[in-house]
Amino acid sequence: MKIGLFSDTHYCNCETIGGIRNPSLAYERTRDALEIFKKENVDLCFCLGDMTDHVKGDTKEDIKGYFEKMLSLIKSYNLPFYSVPGNHDYLMLTREEIERELGLKTPPYTVEYQGISFIILDANYRFDYRCFDEAGVEWTDSNLPPFQVEYLKNQLYKATSPVIVLVHENLDPNTDENHIIKNATEIRKIIKASGKVKMVIQGHYHSGKSSIIDEIPYITLSAMCEAKENPYKIIEI
Repeated sequence: MKIGLFSDTHYCNCETIGGIRNPSLAYERTRDALEIFKKENVDLCFCLGDMTDHVKGDTKEDIKGYFEKMLSLIKSYNLPFYSVPGNHDYLMLTREEIERELGLKTPPYTVEYQGISFIILDANYRFDYRCFDEAGVEWTDSNLPPFQVEYLKNQLYKATSPVIVLVHENLDPNTDENHIIKNATEIRKIIKASGKVKMVIQGHYHSGKSSIIDEIPYITLSAMCEAKENPYKIIEI
């Protein structure tokens, strides 16, 4: 099985943001990555979050337009596609709007494919476990809420096949502290105890990272909008 991965496109109507992010470049890179995914016959494609960004004065309709342009590009390649929400994706849209108006499923949910269970989680919750769409986005305060912790436990308990966990913010403690999910230690213990998780895939930390923790690969994708070269990945399982 092959899975195609990309993250942190931060697409919006702007050439550069802060002299660091390059949304227009990321759009082109996403197209190039999709071309390769198609040629390589990937079985599944995932975006690890922060599909859009914003500039001063942008409205909710502008943000929706950015999403729609990216999704139109992705859908044109007719690949099985799943989105992992990032903190920026909640800047002006609610979970309900993301599902109803953009047609994107919001976590937690599980995709079963060719004997692999892909568990998609959403850590875009504040310390009081209110989602960013309600509480306001604070990228340094991400938490996996109790109902998703229980979902993870239940999915791992009943899994009869290998599991891959996907989430935008970082479970890997080797990334920058501000990017790490506040209850990451608890979640890693659950992952380790299950003995079923074969890989954890993340975004958010734009530099990217690769670690082995408890004999499990933790892969953090570099940001599409910042890396010197196109940082998409194809992973064979």
